[in-house]
Amino acid sequence: MLEVRHDIVRAMGAFLSEAERRRAEWLKSERDRRRFIACRGQLRQVLASRLGIAPSDVELEYGQLGKPHLSHRMPSRNLRFSVSRSEDVAVIALSTGQEVGVDIEAIRPVPEADEIAALCFSASDYESYAALGPDDRLAGFFRRWTRLEAISKGLGCGLGHPGSSDDKDWGVRSFIPKTGYLGCVVVRK
Repeated sequence: MLEVRHDIVRAMGAFLSEAERRRAEWLKSERDRRRFIACRGQLRQVLASRLGIAPSDVELEYGQLGKPHLSHRMPSRNLRFSVSRSEDVAVIALSTGQEVGVDIEAIRPVPEADEIAALCFSASDYESYAALGPDDRLAGFFRRWTRLEAISKGLGCGLGHPGSSDDKDWGVRSFIPKTGYLGCVVVRK
């Protein structure tokens, strides 16, 4: 949960790198700054506990398209992770040796869902989505969307890159992190 007390956010802020602090400062709203700091602080705590180091000692590097990964100087470079946040909820996925991706979304009306689905979903996903009844359509959209996003995050690329929608090489698990949200985590097979 990202809505935490101000003193906890302040303490987590001490874990962040200088680049992460600058990124937080660029955010326009205080609420978004707090949520970013809480998410990054919790990520650093989780990684630090796995690595046996202090959260402020976790070093991250970034891939060509911005995907974070542990620095080559970290004690366990084979630890992979992915983070997703939506509104006041964040999820961290960890994997040893295999790429991992995670996405969560707050379920909310998306007036342009049909257009997005037509542009982004594979032909079979779009066909199964289009066949859903009105009561199942919103959840069906988000189930497919979170899977697509999780695979893209696992690959370290954005939507629309070659292979980003191909899920045959991934173990896929949908989940509900909190009422009103849907999520998906993928691990490369």
